[in-house]
Amino acid sequence: MVLMDWSEPLHVVVRESRRGHGLWQARGVDVSGDYPTKVVAGLRRALLGQHTAAERRWIRRIEALRAFLLTSPEVFDMTDFGAGPRSGPAPEGSRRTIGHMTRSSKPPRWADLLFQLVRSTGATSLLEMGACVGISAAYQGAALELNGAGRLISLEGVKALQARSARTLDELGLTDRAEVRLGEFGTTLPAAIDDLAPVDYAFIDGNHQEDATVDYADQLHPHLADEALLIFDDISWSDGMARAWQTIVADPRYALTIDLRSVGLAVVSASATRRAALSIGYY
Repeated sequence: MVLMDWSEPLHVVVRESRRGHGLWQARGVDVSGDYPTKVVAGLRRALLGQHTAAERRWIRRIEALRAFLLTSPEVFDMTDFGAGPRSGPAPEGSRRTIGHMTRSSKPPRWADLLFQLVRSTGATSLLEMGACVGISAAYQGAALELNGAGRLISLEGVKALQARSARTLDELGLTDRAEVRLGEFGTTLPAAIDDLAPVDYAFIDGNHQEDATVDYADQLHPHLADEALLIFDDISWSDGMARAWQTIVADPRYALTIDLRSVGLAVVSASATRRAALSIGYY
C-alpha cells in the first residue's frame, strides 16, 4: 500500500482559497479619489496575477537573476541599522552571504504587488527605503520602464548590499530608471526627498521600529504629491510595527488605508471625498 503525502496539495488548496477570498474582498471595494481607485485596480491585478506579454518577460528576467543570487556564496560584513532579526540588530562585523540576504527579498507575489501598483498608479517619483539585493527595486524599475516615465531612488545602509543592488539594476538594464544610494536613512532620506519631490510613491522598509516608521512617513508628508501612495512593509512583524500601522490608519491625512496582513497601503488623495480603512487578504 502506498501512502500519499497530502500536505503539499492541501497547502496549495488553502493558499488558493485564501487568495480567492482576497479577490472577492477587493471586488467589493468602492473608494473615492484618483489614486485610491488606481491603487485598488493595481491590487486587483496582483490578486488575479494578470500580466501582459511584456510584463511577463520582465518578471522572468528578474526571477532568473533572483534564482542566481540565491546560490551566491559571496560573504560580506553586515551591520543592521534597523530592528534586525527578532533577537536584536546584527552587531558590527556579522557575516552574511548574498544568497542568505536574497532570501530576505520580497517573494515573487509580493514583489509583483509593488510592480502592479507602480503600473496602475503611473507614479513617476519613487522612493524605496531598504534595497537589499535589488529585487524589489528591479520590479519597480521595470514597471517604470514599461510605463515609459519615472525615477526610483532606493536607499541602502550596507555597502555590500548597495553595491549588489546597484549591480542588479545594471545587469537588468534599469539604471536609467533606478539608482541605489548608500548611507543611513537619517543621512540619505532628506536628500532623496529633495531630489524627488513631489514624491508620489514610497516603499518604506529596512527599519522595523515603531517610532522610525512613523517618523519616516511624517518626513515625507510635506513633500508628497496631491495624489501619493505610501507602502509600509512588515506591519505585523512586531507589536511596535503593529502600533505604527494603527497610527497610520488613524491619521486623517490618508484618504485610504489597506491592511494586507504583512504590508500596509496608505494613500494620500486630494481628489477623494471620503476616507476608508480596509483589510484585504493577500497571499
